[in-house]
Amino acid sequence: MRKICLVLSVILGLFSCTSDVDNLDSEMKSIELSAKTSSENVKLLTAWTANRSSPVQINYQRKFKVKVKNLAYQKEVAIHHATYNGNWVDIPLTFEQAIDNDEEIWVGEVTPDYEIYSDEFVVKYTVNGETYWDNNNGKNYSMLVNVGGYLSPEINVELNKDFTRSTGASFAINVNARRNYGAPAAVEVVYTTDNWVTKNTVPLTYQRYFRVGYAHYIMSPNQFDVDVYDTSIRVADNVQSIDFAIIYKVDGQEYWDNNYGDNYTLNKIIY
Repeated sequence: MRKICLVLSVILGLFSCTSDVDNLDSEMKSIELSAKTSSENVKLLTAWTANRSSPVQINYQRKFKVKVKNLAYQKEVAIHHATYNGNWVDIPLTFEQAIDNDEEIWVGEVTPDYEIYSDEFVVKYTVNGETYWDNNNGKNYSMLVNVGGYLSPEINVELNKDFTRSTGASFAINVNARRNYGAPAAVEVVYTTDNWVTKNTVPLTYQRYFRVGYAHYIMSPNQFDVDVYDTSIRVADNVQSIDFAIIYKVDGQEYWDNNYGDNYTLNKIIY
């Protein structure tokens, strides 16, 4: 009996040591990433996390938008993300559009059925044999599971495409905007149905609690001082699409999200 107890103690000790080593490796990896110098060649613009649940299923959405300098045609952009098992994995991003100053927008998202990603991540940009990082100036980025939107300091308002859609005879518009605690704010959508021959302006409504799933809500403002606004635009039956942009007005300033000058287009879905 004494031998059996000794063997069990050794086995348990090995498991404990393995767990400690895994945790130490994860901590060292986090410290190593934090110690890297953030580069002007890559920048996290926005991020989003939410529990996208239904009565029978739940998934954990994480999505990202990144800006990079176009240093070469061949490049790889990824979110280097910590997982709950102590590893760090790459979430690859894909090219979305070119913008001014020879820069590009890259985006991506994951929607796992169970919670595999922990809070911490950095941005990774590999081009011309070099790797550049955005590690939030040495602090790494951190987002909880169901927090909603993060906006970088250069972004004050952004269309949330996941909740912007055609809904029969209407168009639902959803927006994330930075909270300004010193002044009242207003968010509007400016749209046209005739290629800007005429235009209309509709206000968006502030959402203290915005539903993202069957039993999950995003609270405004969130941990990053980001608020949710939305509205519904009803159009005539013969209107098949709208072109639009977002205006955020606060403290005497106007901030626009017009898709980097291209405006947004939303097509009606016929059921």
